Amino acid sequence: MTDLPDTYYGIVPLSEQLPGMQDGSCRFQLFQIVWFRQIAAVEQMIDFERYPVEPDTIYCLAPAQVHVLSPLERADGVRILFPVDMYGQVIDDESRWFFNPLVNEGIGVGSGLSGTLWRVCEMMREECGGVNDAEVFAALLKVFLRNLARTGSGKPVSFELDAARLNSLFSLINTHYKRERSASFYASRIGLSPKRLNEILKKATGLTLTAILHYRLVMEARREIGYGDKTFKEIAYGLGFSEQAYFSRFFRKQTGMTPQEFRSRMFKLSKHTG
Repeated sequence: MTDLPDTYYGIVPLSEQLPGMQDGSCRFQLFQIVWFRQIAAVEQMIDFERYPVEPDTIYCLAPAQVHVLSPLERADGVRILFPVDMYGQVIDDESRWFFNPLVNEGIGVGSGLSGTLWRVCEMMREECGGVNDAEVFAALLKVFLRNLARTGSGKPVSFELDAARLNSLFSLINTHYKRERSASFYASRIGLSPKRLNEILKKATGLTLTAILHYRLVMEARREIGYGDKTFKEIAYGLGFSEQAYFSRFFRKQTGMTPQEFRSRMFKLSKHTG
């Protein structure tokens, strides 16, 4: 099945089956904004965890996150997609936190803001259906995100020095987590001691760096096991484990299931929802 290109941008109804989707499930290499306008008899999963579907609630997803809506045709709302290349044009320090894959809680939108955001969506839709200028779409998307940031639903961290360092840290983690697991590696690259880095992290996320690295590894392992066709040995080596047995023990400790049990569970779930 042909997937959406990594350069794709646009706004579509949530009920639309896009290229690369299977039974309401997708894993695009794109940023996504999923906005539920009305409550509906739909189940939602993000990275294999269930999240509620509530009216006027927005979820922001980073590239490669797995998103499932079932049954897709009942979903009421819109899906905004944009490429990695557009990210720098539309994101600032406040809206950046919306796309942190460690934080997948929905953002509630009040009735007043909902009307403003919907008008911006209508302009996006008109642009995509007309001239389809990427710069105009990016400008509208930035307006959307700036207004969404006014909800105060970003991660409660002071957007000063700590926020800049944490933004750099999460970028480093996404680049190096498969090979680098030591706090000193990350701390030295953002000008902090490992102790100070963990203090900031605990304040911002409630987690230590080790816990965040483990979470990131497990999240990617779940995606590869439940959504890909690699062998467990290939997944283990791809994530930086020297032995499949070590990877299996790690995965079971973190999730309570072996890789095989998790894959079987995902297969049964896909059969059920499909």
